[in-house]
Amino acid sequence: MRIAICDDEKRICAILAEKVGKICPGAEIMTYASGEELLGADVLPDILLLDIKMPGLSGMDVAKTLRDRDWRKILIFITGEEDQVFNSFDFHAFHFLVKPVADEKLKEVLENAVKDLKRSGAESGKHDKYIEIQSGTSHIRVNLSLLLYAEVYDRKTILHMKNESIEYYGQLSVLENLVGKDFYRIHRSYLVNMKYVERYDRTSVTLTGGDNIPISRREYDGFLKAYLEYSRRRIDS
Repeated sequence: MRIAICDDEKRICAILAEKVGKICPGAEIMTYASGEELLGADVLPDILLLDIKMPGLSGMDVAKTLRDRDWRKILIFITGEEDQVFNSFDFHAFHFLVKPVADEKLKEVLENAVKDLKRSGAESGKHDKYIEIQSGTSHIRVNLSLLLYAEVYDRKTILHMKNESIEYYGQLSVLENLVGKDFYRIHRSYLVNMKYVERYDRTSVTLTGGDNIPISRREYDGFLKAYLEYSRRRIDS
């Protein structure tokens, strides 16, 4: 298990590293003095303690870049200003620690993070969920963790994956029943993976990569409820 601490104050990095090492003996502890240094690392951590307010790239900038790289492990923000917490909900942080970080709180949050990591299988590489479709004469195994959204167009369903698009003849309602509760049908023609939602309003949802998907007026309240439940599952599961 790798635990990284990113804070521009080297003294705080050293103090946290020592405390984390005692709480999680056996873990590999890495420290970074800037967001740029962290993003340039060869290996990313399983758990990241990330300062929000840093010169250069802020913690928010770093978190967004990590999400764009599909890093979906455990993020714990550290902040000296409590109101910063409300500006960072979109990043699905596991928890927020306010400076000066109390030893008991750090221990509680880290122990829960380790439990969550083991439960989700993130450290060891949990098997992703797949479905099988037929496209033309080909049978294709689709990794749902890589599916951003699906749309219906000209009687075909198009699966917009992270690196490709797959077309097949099939009903979106059938796909909706297969993919599970991490997806939501925001429009009769669109089914989105909430994992990749970057922002939303009453008229559209913007996904990782920039695709902007319309949301029907009657589905907004249902989507909002489902998205909040999804966010809660990520924190409490």
